[in-house]
Amino acid sequence: MALGLGLSHAAPAQDNNMGDCAANENANSERCSVTAESTTETPPFALDWVPLEAVPESLQDRQCLNCKGAYVDPLAQENTSAPLEKENIRALANSTQMQGNEIIMTGEANAVQGYRHMRSDEVLINRTDESSILTGNITLREPNLLLLGDSAEVYSKTGEAVVHNSQFVFHREHMRGTADILERDFDGLIHVHNGTLTYCPPGENDWVVLAKDMEFNLEEGLATLHHAKVEVEGVPVFYSPWLRLPLDDRRRTGVLWPDFGNDSSGGLDISAPLYINLAPNYDALYAPRYIEERGLNNELQLRYLNPLFGQWLVAGAYIEKDKKYSDQTSAQGSSDRWLGVVKQNGLFQQRWRSRVDYSKASDVDYMKDLETSSIDAQRRTSLLQMASLDYLGDSWLTSLRTQQFQSLADDINKGYEEMPQLTSVYRGRGTPFTVEPILLAQYSNFDAQRDVVTGQRFYGEAGLSYPMLWSFGHLKPTLKYRQVNYELSDATLFKDNSPSAGAPLANLDAGLIFDRQTRFAGRSLLQTLEPRIYYLYSEYEDQTDQPIFDTAELTFTYYQLFRETRFAGHDRLDDANQVSVGLTSRLIDDESGRNLLTASVGQIYYFDDREVRRGLNAVPREESMSEIAGELVARPTEQLGLRTSLVWDPEEDNLNSGFFEGSYKPDNGSIFNIGYSYRRLSPAFINQQLTNEVSVSSYLPLDNNWSVFASMSYSLEDDISVEDMFGVEYDSCCWTVRLLQLRYYNNDSGAQTDFSNPNLERESTVQFQFLLKGMGGFGNRITNIMQTMIRGFDEREY
Repeated sequence: MALGLGLSHAAPAQDNNMGDCAANENANSERCSVTAESTTETPPFALDWVPLEAVPESLQDRQCLNCKGAYVDPLAQENTSAPLEKENIRALANSTQMQGNEIIMTGEANAVQGYRHMRSDEVLINRTDESSILTGNITLREPNLLLLGDSAEVYSKTGEAVVHNSQFVFHREHMRGTADILERDFDGLIHVHNGTLTYCPPGENDWVVLAKDMEFNLEEGLATLHHAKVEVEGVPVFYSPWLRLPLDDRRRTGVLWPDFGNDSSGGLDISAPLYINLAPNYDALYAPRYIEERGLNNELQLRYLNPLFGQWLVAGAYIEKDKKYSDQTSAQGSSDRWLGVVKQNGLFQQRWRSRVDYSKASDVDYMKDLETSSIDAQRRTSLLQMASLDYLGDSWLTSLRTQQFQSLADDINKGYEEMPQLTSVYRGRGTPFTVEPILLAQYSNFDAQRDVVTGQRFYGEAGLSYPMLWSFGHLKPTLKYRQVNYELSDATLFKDNSPSAGAPLANLDAGLIFDRQTRFAGRSLLQTLEPRIYYLYSEYEDQTDQPIFDTAELTFTYYQLFRETRFAGHDRLDDANQVSVGLTSRLIDDESGRNLLTASVGQIYYFDDREVRRGLNAVPREESMSEIAGELVARPTEQLGLRTSLVWDPEEDNLNSGFFEGSYKPDNGSIFNIGYSYRRLSPAFINQQLTNEVSVSSYLPLDNNWSVFASMSYSLEDDISVEDMFGVEYDSCCWTVRLLQLRYYNNDSGAQTDFSNPNLERESTVQFQFLLKGMGGFGNRITNIMQTMIRGFDEREY
């Protein structure tokens, strides 16, 4: 967002002056009737600022606590849809005198016209030029707007008005200001001369904007300031002879607040973005970024929205002759570095769906060297390059996709490219007690930029299912046939260039639901018991003379019990003769209908060995039963959430894998997260990594102003912190400041990290954020880090 002040569209009081009824001899008597009940007294608190102890408890949010109060608009519930010129004027004064063409109203002169309220000590009305002079304790009100002043002149014919020695408040935006003279011109523009503007509550001026002239166009949502100066604690920190500020969230061309930090891979890092609003449906963001040890990185982002072509984002970055990177490249290598990104999402006529997600970098080290403020970027081992087009028919889904990856690790081979893949699948309606066809056809062309087998794959499946659903359970038999055919090139390791395989598959899925009423901790609950049994049979077909393009063995969890394949991808038709047994129980709150707890446990019993494996030389799996898999998800309160998943091997009496995650978010804004993950090395999965890691993260307010936040991922196996972050925040009513330090390891490989490796680098970055509430601030990269590393953290918006 550009340098921003959040002001409203509500216009200051228009001139339907209080003397119109007396000045107009032909005025409608009903419209100008004087009623004491229509008057509005001055609020008991200055500038509508209500101290904390008087604020209704429902409005005492974090902002109110920080500010020790809030602006409360007495007209917040007024209806603003009716035109003011059609509303009756109701006026009241202690006394009224007529002197020629002038009318004098004195003593608590009040007027109400629709949602506009006005009062002053005295009003002098000139019927000749249809003007009024208001004197003493002037109050002009509309919803979300308050104007106070010593004197004012209003002109009912032109709508112009002048208020002297004025104060103004915008309630929703939490903004207030002052003006020596406040004018509203014929076009409805508001002009402030020698004025101030601040987010701080009355009595505090931690920061304030001073300007010789301010112009507010509330209809367009823009403010233009001349000779503007920002002061913090009375000290000038910024000056501009001309400044344009947005008054709402509409996109505006302007300079954004800068980002800056310091990290071990580049030194001082400063970015000064410029946002350009080119049209309602496209814009641009240019950010020159100076990195002390590397040079100037030019970053550009373009966005385009079109009903036919969807939403597009095209972005790029270029740094000429990266000074630090040139020391690492050979004399022949280029030290120019760049990153290109293209993303698109579109939906045309609710039928055609398109997507593009393409990223490419100049070298494998670009992301870890230049995206230092993004933890996700540091974890990437590849960049996706994909485009797809789907047709959503009434009965068919057809998808065309091309996909490849750019590896960001020198020791990871570049994978296969899908150039392209075409899939068509019948979309069954799942109607109970109706035969459902199963039809899927897929063509894939696999290419590679290395010396491996390539070729085309044709996969198809056809069959029938018959879903039977009752309130007490379900029964669903399925029968289908699967077929895979190849046309290979460069197949030196295979005897046949056109191998194929086919196998029938049958399964039967059955489950029951039992429920009963129970009570726990004073709550009325519905408890369910849901046993489920799943039989799966698939014939064995020898596929040892067939390649592996995109297939991997799925990780075993509770949900694997009820899948019809143990592979992701279509290169392997797995053999099976097994039955899975599972049991789920739920606790559901009767009053809210919320699922408080779900616990599941189950196991697979094998009647035959599993001979089909991913690897060409992998031995069959001979176990008679699988591990026992369990999962538990609990949400006993809105603040507390727990989730755990376990896989236990009863034969070896070992925990093969485990996962636990807990979060607690009390009402005071705190966040507490704790997690643990464990995965034992298994001879059945040669590429599996050992995992034994605990993670904690927290955001903890110490009081209404000070907070600390931290995150750590700690390897119990290596007795070392893999990634940690610590920061401190001071959040006052007027401004917020944050300081954060992040440390992480730069690991070039996707394999197990060797922390004993002396060449393994530990990087660090320091980020600083300063926010003037209501105007924005600099250092927004820190927000991205916090949202990534502290699950559940959302930036507060002021």
